[in-house]
Amino acid sequence: MIEDIEKNNTRVVILERARHLFLSLGYHKTTMRMIADAAGVSTGPLYFYFRNKAEVFFHICSEAFDYLIYDFRQAAEQDRHAGLRLRDIYYAYKAFYYREPQLFEIMHVATNPMIGIGLPQALEETINQKSQDLVKVMERVIQEGIARQELRPINPCKLALYLYSVAEGVFLSHNMGVLQQCGIALDEMIDTAIDLVGLGMMDFHGKCPSKTGEVGIVKLVR
Repeated sequence: MIEDIEKNNTRVVILERARHLFLSLGYHKTTMRMIADAAGVSTGPLYFYFRNKAEVFFHICSEAFDYLIYDFRQAAEQDRHAGLRLRDIYYAYKAFYYREPQLFEIMHVATNPMIGIGLPQALEETINQKSQDLVKVMERVIQEGIARQELRPINPCKLALYLYSVAEGVFLSHNMGVLQQCGIALDEMIDTAIDLVGLGMMDFHGKCPSKTGEVGIVKLVR
């Protein structure tokens, strides 16, 4: 039991130190020797946990996606209007962005073809699938919302991709300093995106509750 705990702790330390190295030096300049030194272990134990650098990077990205998928599902599984659940998914993503800025950044390193990480095909396919899982969580909420006449009958896959792309665009714009240059806070931009997107996807013949519980209000505000 104690041995298992020690193994888990060592693995956590390795991944944490490797994450810092990947973000500060870049994937290509980081070596297994650097990871071992940063984690305070020799290369022997490091190779016991991970076969190579690509596998270390994969596990960091994979766990990051798992955390976010869990947060998306928690918001999606509430017994609420579909529009409100989609709004809560946006807020869950924002909370993740604030809580885990390094994981957010490294997720986008993994999925950016311009950086050229070059993961083995099986690992790359797993990361891509997890990225798609985020969209699929939103797609299922949309399908339910359409069936309940809470949302307009728009193609669920296309709408989910659009909503996800909008969120990604907002967060990446904040990372690049675009929002700051325009004097707009991230929270304000997220709220604006929710309001504008919400107005476009509501079914005006259905019922959309506002924060006061009134019927017929389509603006999704906190």
